[in-house]
Amino acid sequence: MKEVTASESREIMIKILKDVTDFCDQHSLTYFLSSGTLIGAIRHKGFIPWDDDIDIDMPRPDYEKFIQLYKEHGNYEICAPCDKNSFYFYVKVYDNRTIKIEKGVDYERFRPLGIDIDVFPIDGQPAENKFNLFKKQTDRRKKYFEYFSFCICDTKNKKLKTLLKIFVCRLFGKDFFRNRYNNSAKQYDYNISTMVGFISPYSKYKNRHSKDVYQNKVKVQFEDGEYWAPAGYDTYLRNIYGEYMQLPPIEQQKTHHVNKTYWKDKY
Repeated sequence: MKEVTASESREIMIKILKDVTDFCDQHSLTYFLSSGTLIGAIRHKGFIPWDDDIDIDMPRPDYEKFIQLYKEHGNYEICAPCDKNSFYFYVKVYDNRTIKIEKGVDYERFRPLGIDIDVFPIDGQPAENKFNLFKKQTDRRKKYFEYFSFCICDTKNKKLKTLLKIFVCRLFGKDFFRNRYNNSAKQYDYNISTMVGFISPYSKYKNRHSKDVYQNKVKVQFEDGEYWAPAGYDTYLRNIYGEYMQLPPIEQQKTHHVNKTYWKDKY
């Protein structure tokens, strides 16, 4: 198979982003550029130079509707957490002409997806004065994510202790931990919550914002298009990243993903 170049990969992701966001606008679904994609839009008017993915967030009600409504769109397909082949706990929309091989995934048990964009839910959280409860719940969800990861990872070059964890977690199955994770994330109704955010295992306790951040939206440039961002994007980004307009040290300017992408043979 022919490897997809970095420029081809970015072009594919942008086309997926346009398809997904056009679909959301047509169906009155709210989305926002998020995470590094939003930093890229504000700071670089496009991709962060060393970044290689695209992230968007949706309020939980819109996220659930998107899963129900978005079907195959030409070359693009959705992989939702509830899908049998899914080895993610959030939504991926991918290009089915490509194959993406990610480090550590057991591809003897799971079919690889293609080049994709990530779609995350924005969920309700405990009230502003209940940070310790939020922290406790986040720690629990990190455990669910850890156990979920043991269910999908390969067993190559793993130490005995890790192999035992993999064995025990697979007895329960990935769906068990994914459901625990998502049910916990949906514990607080987005519509009546005053604090919201993506319940992330990656951003520690920082993805937590007043819903005022999302009350309005603005268009921002990303590469050759314009997309919705929360009007309170500065607060959102500072909550998670601090002084996001400053470039990180040169040694940190590298992707956090390790994968290979290919065109399927028929292409």
